[in-house]
Amino acid sequence: MAGVRVLIKFRDLGDDDCYGAYSHRRKVIEIDKTLKGKDLHDTIRHEMLHAALGISGLAYCESYEEEAIVRCMDEIFFPAWERFSKRFKEKPTLGSAQEK
Repeated sequence: MAGVRVLIKFRDLGDDDCYGAYSHRRKVIEIDKTLKGKDLHDTIRHEMLHAALGISGLAYCESYEEEAIVRCMDEIFFPAWERFSKRFKEKPTLGSAQEK
């Protein structure tokens, strides 16, 4: 994502309310291993948005300018999402998918 390798890992998150989490420090997205189908797809997209905002620096701003968010999504998130979506369609299970 934007030239930064973000690893996607699957594990038991042990919390019914937490489907996934992004660690900017570790550049890792963790997804609950019990998720399947649309819930899995939507949760990965959600955590990739957190990653895009963290990588761009927007996650650390006190306030956001609309144009900065739009450019982050256009230039960082959507290209990464398109690459991921192609991989997701090719592989029915995501055991060790990585996003770059």
